[in-house]
Amino acid sequence: MLSANLSSGPQIEDPSISPWLDRKVGELVAEDFRRAHVFSQFGIDFCCGGGRALIKACERAEANPEQVVAALEAVSDSGAKENELNQLPLDQLIYYIEQTHHQYVRAKAPLLLEYSEKMVRAHGEHYAEIIPFAGWVRALIGDLMPHLMKEENILFPAIRAMSQGEQVQGCFGHIGNPINVMQHEHEEAGQILQKLHELTNDFTPPEYACTTWRVCYATLVEFEADLHQHIHLENNILFPKALQLA
Repeated sequence: MLSANLSSGPQIEDPSISPWLDRKVGELVAEDFRRAHVFSQFGIDFCCGGGRALIKACERAEANPEQVVAALEAVSDSGAKENELNQLPLDQLIYYIEQTHHQYVRAKAPLLLEYSEKMVRAHGEHYAEIIPFAGWVRALIGDLMPHLMKEENILFPAIRAMSQGEQVQGCFGHIGNPINVMQHEHEEAGQILQKLHELTNDFTPPEYACTTWRVCYATLVEFEADLHQHIHLENNILFPKALQLA
């Protein structure tokens, strides 16, 4: 992950950028998905960290606020169409999440397990990072698969019913309770990915890496990008709108 670093922390010289800095990162991305690419460039977490004000997110990422705002303004909304996903009814947004991101996880998870297990068999005895790496991959998939089921079988049906004006009667009480659980599990997935970053030098294969090793790291880069978008849609768009209905 790329990061714009400063030796003395964020420096703010232009007061005109303050309206940007007071906004929450998740809200900014919800307005225009292209901003997610800017935040990724500067190492700013826009999914699990979407509730932070931009100034706090810049401090956490050691990113220059003025450079971040300049990049955000470069992808200004002039002439850009309204964000379609943000405008979808909740039942259609849920359908999109399930068909796009849940299906992606189910398609890629077995491959990641297969690749990491092959790496253990071929290289586990010779390279110390391989066995813990495979363990964290198993932990990530082990967390995500039941997470998807809980969303599809409990939370999403409740949100669909609420969006259609139905009275929701579930064992979970207020809709905020399962939402809090899902957000906590999102954070846990983010923590596992951070462990994987640390073990792999940000998914950079060493020169001696075999093809499976390289493919596994490349797949994880793609997997993480999709998961960030997935979590963003839920944490910053779907869940707040569901809470408003409640």
